[in-house]
Amino acid sequence: MKITYQDALAYYAIDGAHPGGMSLTKEILENEKINREMIILDAGCGTGETSSYLAKTFRCMVYSIDNHEEMVKKASEKFLNERISAKAVKGSIENIPFKDNTFDYIIAESSTVFGNISKVMSEYFRVLKHDGVLLNIDMTAEQKLSRKEKAELMKFYQIDEILSEEEWLMSIQKSGFKRCQIVKSASIFDALEEYSFDDNEINNREIPLENVNPEVDRVIQTHQRLLVSYGDKLGYRVFRAVKI
Repeated sequence: MKITYQDALAYYAIDGAHPGGMSLTKEILENEKINREMIILDAGCGTGETSSYLAKTFRCMVYSIDNHEEMVKKASEKFLNERISAKAVKGSIENIPFKDNTFDYIIAESSTVFGNISKVMSEYFRVLKHDGVLLNIDMTAEQKLSRKEKAELMKFYQIDEILSEEEWLMSIQKSGFKRCQIVKSASIFDALEEYSFDDNEINNREIPLENVNPEVDRVIQTHQRLLVSYGDKLGYRVFRAVKI
């Protein structure tokens, strides 16, 4: 079976794989008025790092969803070990297994792009409460990509689209969100220059030799090569949208 980028992240339990890492996540959340009465969905939770931070910092209830079984397992283990009010659920963000109007916040970090974006956005809108907030961090085309460039990126990351800033805004608004703003933007090169590691992120990068997998390493190396190759053509946007 071919190892995907998502498989590689799960294998090494890589935290903060989204652009900007946990430093960006913390910066964004500092400006939000989150309290312990709120219910938050971490959409595409990975190993549960952001969910853990939310539960510890704001003492709120966090539900974490991911379609990768190993990610859900690692997130569940993290929550159990840390004794926090977060619950990991295996499921697709294209068909979120929660009722309408459930969440006060949804945070999606480099996860929306891995699904059918229009379906995912509609699901975010459905499960958010009135006045609920979506915080979406995702890959964005900084300039027009050639057909060959798009094909290379979409094949490696197994995604269907690479949207520009304008296309992201249109997709968010089309799903029903009326208020949407760009909180932060950067190219890959800009993001790498300003990136600062969280202490936990540094510690988690130490991988025992017996766990090293050459095939997984090749996937990670390809990812790093693509970051350098497309450093000025790709970036990220942090979108903040409100359900009215």
